[in-house]
Amino acid sequence: MDTITHALMGAQAALAIPTAEVPGKRLSTRERLLLGAVAGAFPDIDFLGFLVHPLRFLAQWHQGPTHSLLLLPAWGALLAGLFCLVARRREAWREALAISCLGVASHIALDLITVYGTRIFYPGSERRFNLGTSFLVDPLLSGIVVSGLALALFLAPQWRSRAALAGMALLCAYVGVQAVLKQRALELGNESLRAAGIQAQGVDALPQPYSPFNWKLIARVDMDYRVAHVNLAGHPAWVPQWQALGRLPAMARAYVPPGRMAWTARSRLPEAPDERALASQLWLRPDFADFRQFAVYPALSGITAMPSLPIGETAACVWFTDLRYDLPAVEDIFRYGYCRDSAQASWRLHRLAYFSRDQRQPLD
Repeated sequence: MDTITHALMGAQAALAIPTAEVPGKRLSTRERLLLGAVAGAFPDIDFLGFLVHPLRFLAQWHQGPTHSLLLLPAWGALLAGLFCLVARRREAWREALAISCLGVASHIALDLITVYGTRIFYPGSERRFNLGTSFLVDPLLSGIVVSGLALALFLAPQWRSRAALAGMALLCAYVGVQAVLKQRALELGNESLRAAGIQAQGVDALPQPYSPFNWKLIARVDMDYRVAHVNLAGHPAWVPQWQALGRLPAMARAYVPPGRMAWTARSRLPEAPDERALASQLWLRPDFADFRQFAVYPALSGITAMPSLPIGETAACVWFTDLRYDLPAVEDIFRYGYCRDSAQASWRLHRLAYFSRDQRQPLD
């Protein structure tokens, strides 16, 4: 989930705690909001790892230590201690600790409903957990958080805790609706596969932008995939046809009614023997282990070659993607792979910047 929503959710969680009645030890509303927002956003401090090594960050560092339920008390104590030290409010330690722990917990809960996967039992387990009900940026979800926070601040102090709790309950209900929609998307995907005569080993439904009715369906077929985009409500999300929006309107229209849903093939490796041999060789390189560990639906994104020469000798770049993060009507936005400048040069690990065509970043 985006960091702003995390911060707002942490602030709302801070107001959900009933205020203490001990004079001089109670934090003010402003202090509660500030500490809750900081605690709600804090786990994403691990994004600093992206600046060091983007691929290792994704595979090993992100949503690990700072997102662990086992380490949550330590992070809460750290944030509360720093707050009490800076604000000189040592007498409010217990209240600050409760707010900090609840803020960090709200962050972990919001990340669990996305498809990324959170290591909530780190360091005891490296397993990633996710509910996969919500997209990374969900305006409706964020709007519920903002509304609940605004209502709590508008009401009299004695009603703030109940209003914040009501907002959190409404948020849970919305996520529950998304879970029901996910189940419907899975049922629709299985029905469509049977009607198309496609023998799949399984199908997954991933939440998409613009609307809670938009879903991406990914089916495993032998060693490859079939992908479809559907709007469960039967109509695409409306986006203004403004030139400044670029291809966003085309993306919105790609989520079609169930009756028009079509499956597109996506391959893990290219079909041509020389291209397949090259891609397989690069895929198995030791320095690509982080990508192999991270990608749930790895697929070939593309191969670019120098003209008029055999691709196995002169390919400029071989790109792989994870289908979880790609969107319709645009190029794959999540791409890692290998490039070389000439037939004599060695292959080097690179990434392509999000939403770029050729903005390469070397990772070795």
